[in-house]
Amino acid sequence: MLLGLRRPLRLLWGYLGACVMMGFVLACVSAWTMPGMAAPELLALTVALTKLAMIVSILPSLVVIPVFEWRGMRRWYGYGIYGALLSAAASVLISGSVERPQTLNLITIVVCFAFLGAASATIYWWIAGRFAGRALNEPA
Repeated sequence: MLLGLRRPLRLLWGYLGACVMMGFVLACVSAWTMPGMAAPELLALTVALTKLAMIVSILPSLVVIPVFEWRGMRRWYGYGIYGALLSAAASVLISGSVERPQTLNLITIVVCFAFLGAASATIYWWIAGRFAGRALNEPA
């Protein structure tokens, strides 16, 4: 019975790990811009930004992750491209750059968040994606 939960738990841990990584990096960047920030505030900001990352990415991930699992996508680049595109699109929409575009700021936001999305997707791939489509009794 517990063997049937192995794959969903692996996917959940991968998703959680990617979101925590995204939240932590965003919290560190925010703390760097605000001098005098202490560790408890950094932890609270990490938790808040992790929740935000989970909320923003849940719907696209509920579509893409099962497709990757079904197709047995075990290559890193697929996850990296997905993470970069999702993070870049979300950053543009959340920052409001669509309404008042400033080219240099928009490019900076998109590139920085694309790298961060690819890094978060790498965490997901490392935990869960490299085992996509593998049977439970198949050797590693």
